[in-house]
Amino acid sequence: MVSLAQTVKHKVLESELQALLVEAELIRTYQPEYNTLLKDDKSPLYIEITDEVYPRVLKVRKKELQKKQRNGTTVLGPFPSAYKTNEVLNIARKIFPWCNKKLAHENRRNKDNQPCFYYHLDLCPGACIGEISPGKYNENIQNLIHFLRGKKKLVTDSLQQKMGQAIETQNYEEAAVVRDQLKLIAEVTSKQHKLKPELTTAALKEQISEDGVIYLQKILSQYLGLPKQMPLTRIEGYDVSNIQGTNPAVSLVTFTNGQPDTDQYRIFNIKTLNTPNDFHMLQEAIVRRQNHPEWGTPNLVLIDGGKGQVKSVLKLWKWYVPVIGIAKNPDRLVLPYYETQVEHGRKISNLKYHLVKLDSSHPTLKLIQQIRDESHRFAQKQHKKKRLTAMFE
Repeated sequence: MVSLAQTVKHKVLESELQALLVEAELIRTYQPEYNTLLKDDKSPLYIEITDEVYPRVLKVRKKELQKKQRNGTTVLGPFPSAYKTNEVLNIARKIFPWCNKKLAHENRRNKDNQPCFYYHLDLCPGACIGEISPGKYNENIQNLIHFLRGKKKLVTDSLQQKMGQAIETQNYEEAAVVRDQLKLIAEVTSKQHKLKPELTTAALKEQISEDGVIYLQKILSQYLGLPKQMPLTRIEGYDVSNIQGTNPAVSLVTFTNGQPDTDQYRIFNIKTLNTPNDFHMLQEAIVRRQNHPEWGTPNLVLIDGGKGQVKSVLKLWKWYVPVIGIAKNPDRLVLPYYETQVEHGRKISNLKYHLVKLDSSHPTLKLIQQIRDESHRFAQKQHKKKRLTAMFE
């Protein structure tokens, strides 16, 4: 993308909602080559406005759109997920109500016809029971389409003109309805209005973990010269937990293929000292870990700490497995390596470190932070148990 791009343009918008709507409209219009996530047939959703006397507003997949010829329908999107699509429609329906009950035109005029569920929630203008004319209904739908395309100014200008006309003709009830629409639009498109966070699905979490592992392989290859396809099926994370040296413990958490493997979690209760010394506690845990090859051999060891903690582990680490750390404030990777120099005819290896700072959204940093946080959580959990036991004793 970088090599092919000739110009870069950006657009500043007022809110998250507008950004979501404008992005979807731009992708639909230009079909950019690199928006693969939103062009995947399985993932994105579209909003379809049907071509009927009283148009309905539907959610459809791309495959559904391709199956039938939908002449005259309006298609909006793609949107990144069903969650976001539903959120957009929930917001829009409060401003521009519509009816999705599929009825023949003449039946909509039938007063004996039962109103739809949304009519009782003031989210349907009454098309299902003939309370609104096709003309007024379609005027509302046109404003909805412009709104969903991110054309806020066009919509508000139209509504303000409509409100002015209603006031001139002393139709104050209609003017009040339009006024409320304008208020809602201003509210949902303000900087203060935040979209609800999307709950991460299990499948998405797994994908993020896989990406984190792949990028971590590249980082270890780039900085430590390890094989690019080095397997990282088993990563172990270590953390020390103690309060002023009392009830010290070191936790071991295992991530298999980027996911927590709780059956492989272990705790090392420190027995050799009861004073604050994280380096010594880590060393005791590492020695004891190496006495248990039957637990399996890790592909990578992650220490919660910086250069000091990593160095203390490497002094007693005998397995040919890389050891790295994660330092805080800000979070960054600590990658140790040995630099060989010749002094007086002798080769001397000095321990050096690469400090790698990754963007906060980087998949590898997310994975490393997850391992660090899980080892800390597990250590704290065990430490609380020990404190309770000691208190009752």
